[in-house]
Amino acid sequence: MSAQTNDTLKICYQPIGIIHSPFDDPEGMPLQPIGALGIRGTVELHREFAAGLRDLEGFSHYS
Repeated sequence: MSAQTNDTLKICYQPIGIIHSPFDDPEGMPLQPIGALGIRGTVELHREFAAGLRDLEGFSHYS
């Protein structure tokens, strides 16, 4: 078995949606949920990923 070099390891990320919140700059943005009590936001999921949400309510930690 040969060892892989870092040149062959690649992780590519693709956005699956957009998060909308009243925060437009990371500075001042709360790091923990307790710091954002009462702050509302929405998640806009790209249509091609919507099927991945099917049956999500069957899990305990999704909200």
